[in-house]
Amino acid sequence: MKFIIILLFSLLFPACNGTKTETNESKKETPKVEKTLKVAFGYKPRSFDPHRHTDSSTLAVTKQIYSNLFSLDENGDLVPELVEKYETLPDNSIILTLKKGVFFQDGSEMKAKDAAASLKRNLDIPISKVLVESIKDLEVLDDYRLKIIQSNAPTILLHNFAHSSIAIVKEVPANEERINIVGTGAYKIKKWGIGEKVELEAFDKFFQGEPKIKNLVFMTIPENSNRLIALETGEIDIAYDISSTDVKGLLKDENLKLVSKSSLGTDFISINTKKITDKRVRQAIELGVNKEDISTAVFEGMTELAPSLLAPSVFGYDKNVKLKPYDPEKARELLKEAGYENGLKLELWIYEEPTRMQMAQVIQSNLKEIGIDVSIQVLELSSFLQFTANGQHDMLIGLWYVSTGDADYGYYPLLHSTSAGAVGNRSFFANEEFDHLLDEARTTSSVEKREENYAKAQDILSEEVPLFPLDYKVYIIGMNKKVDGFIFNANGNHILYKTDIIEESK
Repeated sequence: MKFIIILLFSLLFPACNGTKTETNESKKETPKVEKTLKVAFGYKPRSFDPHRHTDSSTLAVTKQIYSNLFSLDENGDLVPELVEKYETLPDNSIILTLKKGVFFQDGSEMKAKDAAASLKRNLDIPISKVLVESIKDLEVLDDYRLKIIQSNAPTILLHNFAHSSIAIVKEVPANEERINIVGTGAYKIKKWGIGEKVELEAFDKFFQGEPKIKNLVFMTIPENSNRLIALETGEIDIAYDISSTDVKGLLKDENLKLVSKSSLGTDFISINTKKITDKRVRQAIELGVNKEDISTAVFEGMTELAPSLLAPSVFGYDKNVKLKPYDPEKARELLKEAGYENGLKLELWIYEEPTRMQMAQVIQSNLKEIGIDVSIQVLELSSFLQFTANGQHDMLIGLWYVSTGDADYGYYPLLHSTSAGAVGNRSFFANEEFDHLLDEARTTSSVEKREENYAKAQDILSEEVPLFPLDYKVYIIGMNKKVDGFIFNANGNHILYKTDIIEESK
């Protein structure tokens, strides 16, 4: 269906002598219509400090407020964002030349010193430090040039700069978490309270052009069915994370449309190796979970089974990795060898979200067949993150986006021994050979050597099973057909400054 924007024209009155004379009224500009776009997701953002939080709802909002040095395009390719050009030196140092005329939302121009201050802040915050810890020093060469002295292969750091938590912000101390940090993004914070709604307004000096939508509202609607109802009734314009079970109903509504696309995210089960120390038990758990059951029962088959934590488009994905078959008989044999012939009891932790519960119930049923009695523990997201960082769980269902497009961000935060706990390694996996492979892959510039190391790392994971993948997350986004210009982002942080609402002409 072709949509047409209604334009309001001033009236031109012809003079009696046949010539055209503009009246004073005709010279007045027609007021610009201030449009509002309403977006809903499943749980509310934890903060607007982009350096401290990486949950999907937080990033869905902060990506509109802040910009990065680099970003990933719709195809997952690395592209400059705040950077005009860059140069890599033989010692792995990088010189960035920033774009001129980029303004913060307080009206000041972004300079190299601001980029340096943001990166220094990242280095002081554990959850974002893992992405930039190769940086040894920062030299501001002039207003627009920044030299980064660092030890890793430059490609890793450049990809890490695309992660939303490495946003460039107006200087703020690392030990402070603020609600309203100033960024260079398309929108700025207008209103946010303790409730379920976040209101943003367009930043008219945004360096990529003024947003088409004046007001952007994010709403928290936890239940999938309620999000769909809100979309159907026009309460919202876009609904993130539509349940696959609701797709057929959505497609029947002529006023709605669907965007469905694979992402860089992987659902997985993480096993606490401090509690479940025998790898045979961990191997049995993996063989005892039927991924096809999860795909069918939870996602209506609208998912891709995952043989690796890394999505196929991520650098370092091993093309030779095979999907492990469901094998409950072998799983029971492994449990018997490990001394659990009569079974064992384990807890599976999830955060509050309907799809997580559905997945957990399938896993619970699967593992019961091999003699593992699973109790499901459901926590609010912040409690889930806190308690699992402390290692209080046996197993958990997790979701990780390799949002830099590079294997380093898939393996290092989730599985390197130095990342244990809050940084991301909630399996508390510690393997010297695995650590060495990741460390070496960080420091070599050889593409072939990096690929070789990541393939070997994959082999270790297949044997040790500190975690195992379930499926690659497929984004299902419902929206009103009036919504135009939506830009899908493979890492889940969809960009909305080009999005518009187009009314049909009557």
